[in-house]
Formats: sequence, structure tokens, C-alpha cells
Amino acid sequence: MTKKEKIIELFKEGKSYKEIAEEVGTSEGYVTKVLYYWKGQIKNKKFTETKDSLTPLDIVDIPEPLYANGREPYEIKGYARIGVINDVHFPYHDPTAVRTALRALYRYEIDTLILNGDIVDFYSVSFWERRASERNLQLERELVLRAFDAIRKAFPDVKIIYKEGNHEERLQRYLNRKAPELAEVEELKVENFLKLSDFGIEYVRDKRRIQAGELQIIHGHEYRSYASVNIAISYLRKAFGNIMLGHFHKKQEDTKKTIDEELVGAWVVGCLCDLKPDYSPQNEWTHGFAFIELQENGHFSVKNYLIQGEEVF
Repeated sequence: MTKKEKIIELFKEGKSYKEIAEEVGTSEGYVTKVLYYWKGQIKNKKFTETKDSLTPLDIVDIPEPLYANGREPYEIKGYARIGVINDVHFPYHDPTAVRTALRALYRYEIDTLILNGDIVDFYSVSFWERRASERNLQLERELVLRAFDAIRKAFPDVKIIYKEGNHEERLQRYLNRKAPELAEVEELKVENFLKLSDFGIEYVRDKRRIQAGELQIIHGHEYRSYASVNIAISYLRKAFGNIMLGHFHKKQEDTKKTIDEELVGAWVVGCLCDLKPDYSPQNEWTHGFAFIELQENGHFSVKNYLIQGEEVF
């Protein structure tokens, strides 16, 4: 049954225009136009180009897309004390940096913890050159599960949200490329492979952003073009609004004032991984984490911290 036929059927059942619109999932204006046309009240009248005139496109059914993306944001509403860590890259993490960040967030009495992508490295299924001695996905997984267990024990009552990063995407890409027959096996989906439900961790996939009031949180790989020199300024220009991200393994931030006196900012959060990996032993990476205090009205404040050793700056 087409949308038009459904509208006519519901009208015959005695439903109001508002009830029809809600049931069909359209506007009352569309319902009015379809029924107006159906009742023959504009029969033999010419269509005009004016705004309020009915055209054939107002009543024909355009096919729905075969593949809907469903990338609406994951929303955090109301007052919240949010910790953000990213780019831990288990099992290539820095244990001291991880412990220091989590200890600081514990003292902040957070009620929400965002694991903002690249928490797991998935080295074993990377398409980059790998050391044969380190290609052991089972050992990687076992270490990660121990880490999640430790985090949940440290924060038993905290809401934990895991935002997918480009490294988490490695597993699905590997299956798509090397074993397409297994690509849709539920147990091999990242959230199931890592047993996130066992730890009460919610998974945000498909490059969806997290919206905390007026602040948008992404991992950083969602944009196809990357920053050249100043990451914070570049992403502030890309987003045209408040944004927080990781991905680049360094701390940066920038704030601007709009023409109507509104402040907007971008915060790039440091990593918690080994700062001297084999593939890039010399770099500008810095350890860090962030704390967000979100108000009921959507306003927020950000503390974007650096870690050196066990000290927080």
C-alpha cells in the first residue's frame, strides 16, 4: 500500500488529519493536499508554480532509499559530569597514563565516561605491515577484556559510552575484505567480540557523533579531510560549532567569538597510548584526557588536561 492509499484509507475510517499524519509519518499539509486532490476538489484545474499549489510531485510516492544511514547523534541530556579518554590503543597503551587519567576522573566524581575511539588497536587485523610475533588477536582481546573489567570495577555506577574509532573499524574492514562470508556474523561485531554488554558499555557505531548539550563529540576520522597545522582551528571551521575530538594524539584547543557574541570552541584531547611506537618513534604526541561539566540548559565547560608521568596539567 502506498502512502497516498494509506492516507485515504485512514480518512475513510474517520481519522482526523492530525491522526493520519502521525500514523503515516508525514505532515498535516501533505495529508490535506492528498485528500484535497482525492476528493476531486481541484479536478480539471491547472497546476501553477505558486508556493501553495498542488503539483504532481506532492502526491506521487518517491521510493525510499535501499540503505538508510541512521546517523542521528547519540544524545546526552541534562546535568552530567563527563570524562573523556581516547586513543588508548590497547594493548599498546601506557599503563601509567591510563591510571593517571582514570584516577583524576574518579576524583571529579564523573557519572559518564566516554571512550572516544581507538580504545583498542586491533593490530592483528590491520592492513599495515605487522610483526608476525605480535599478530595474535586472541591475546589482544583477552587483555582488553581485563582492562574493561578493571574500568568497570573502578566506576561501578558510571554510564560508559564507547564511540567507535577508525581502529575499531579495522575488524569489520578485515572481515569484509578477507572473509566476507563471516562479515555479518553477530558474534564478530565489535561490540559482541569485546563483550561490551557484559560490562554495561553502550557502543556508538557508524561514525555517529555524541551530542552533549551544545558540544558535539567525534573521534576525528569522520571528516575525510584532515588538518594541516592547527587541528583545533581546522575542526572548528569544519564543524561551525563546538566540537571535541581525539584521533591526533595531541592536546590542542581554540575558541572564537561569533559576530553575535557567542563563544564557540574546539578541543583536541591527547592520547593514552605508548608515545614511541615502532612505526613513529619520533612525534609530537601528548598524553591527556578531558572533563566536561554539562548543565541542564545544554551549556558546558571543558577542562582539557595534559599528562606527564603521573602529573596532570
